[in-house]
Amino acid sequence: MNNALLPKSAFPRVVIIGGGFGGITLAKKLKNKKFQTVLIDRNNFHTFQPLLYQVATGGLEPDSIAFPLRKIFDQSQNIIFRMAEVSFINSQEKYLETSIGKIEYDYCVIATGSTNNFYGLKDIEKNTMPLKSLSEALDLRSLVLQNLEQSLNETENKSAYLNFLVIGGGPTGVEVAGALAELKRHVVPMDYPELNVNSVKIYLVDNNDKVLSTMSEQSSTKAFDFLTNLGVMLKLSTRLLTYDGEVATLSDGETIQTKTVVWSAGVKGQTINGIDASLIESGNRISVDEFNQVKGHTSLFAIGDVALLREKDYPNGHPMVAPVAIQQADLLAKNLQHFQNKKSPARFKYFNKGSMATIGRNKAVVDFGKIHFQGSFAWFTWMFVHLMTLVGFRNRVVVFINWLWNFFSYDRAIRLIVRPFKKRD
Repeated sequence: MNNALLPKSAFPRVVIIGGGFGGITLAKKLKNKKFQTVLIDRNNFHTFQPLLYQVATGGLEPDSIAFPLRKIFDQSQNIIFRMAEVSFINSQEKYLETSIGKIEYDYCVIATGSTNNFYGLKDIEKNTMPLKSLSEALDLRSLVLQNLEQSLNETENKSAYLNFLVIGGGPTGVEVAGALAELKRHVVPMDYPELNVNSVKIYLVDNNDKVLSTMSEQSSTKAFDFLTNLGVMLKLSTRLLTYDGEVATLSDGETIQTKTVVWSAGVKGQTINGIDASLIESGNRISVDEFNQVKGHTSLFAIGDVALLREKDYPNGHPMVAPVAIQQADLLAKNLQHFQNKKSPARFKYFNKGSMATIGRNKAVVDFGKIHFQGSFAWFTWMFVHLMTLVGFRNRVVVFINWLWNFFSYDRAIRLIVRPFKKRD
């Protein structure tokens, strides 16, 4: 297929939009297969999103959880990477409009993941701190440190700089709140001896009546206990109604003066213009069939967070987590070969390997089917799984060394404000 942006190929072209877990897994599975595989992403690196919160709280540097996409495929003859943004899909004529020009395809796979969902609350979208990208993690890290520094110069409004609100009691919210509590416990007394550590307050707000509501009752209860013991103030069955950058108003009537509100209360699929509106369902996800084909299309697919596949065990779609994207990508790589060879494709069936969350030092919860465990063993399990899932040997080594240092020193060494954060106008 001729295209000025890409070399000619005798093989069908598979264009993958997104370099997340699903995108890179699919590209790797198509390595040296009879396809010209084109991976497109707005960044030239893959981000290991489960550890973004550690970058945001000074535990890791950003390059520890990012890996160059070209490095992943540097020995692959049939895989091409282009750094670009896709603005439109023309599924009838089978091409993409991108920031670098038009790219044609034989098969297109949408693996764009998810983005923050603010549920139409404009003031909250404008003033809270999301945590879905490396730049957002660095912004949050700078803001936390800046507010601690500024609190030393305040007399009348000191508490606003020392109150930290985390909205959302899912894994991200619990992990951020736990990490901030560890920062308060071990770092603030060393770095800011002028501050009364008890003046630093961390709130976790969630609309549900428990934290980690998608996990087992045992794990949810234990996570509640861990957070409480760390000094996190939990506001359950409560919503954030408004936040103007200075005052947060909660649904129970309480108002809290704060300069820092972290938003982890919702995500939605990151779709692309050109998809028929009738195919966009709840959570802004694209409706797909059991082969991950976008319904009504034979050459357009969606995998991962952006895909909504309803089945008996998951009537509202699969959870928006990395294992789903990886398993869908693995099967789709096989099915693309089946489609090309005129064979019947296999149906997707999700194998739930369990879920886990860490709350702090020696504090984690793990659900593996009917097996639930918490505490130190769960914490080491969590660390091992995340280390093994990281892309790149160097990243695994760097993260492991950082974790060892943090464990034995009770410290978070990366406390540099290298890029001061300024709130948007």
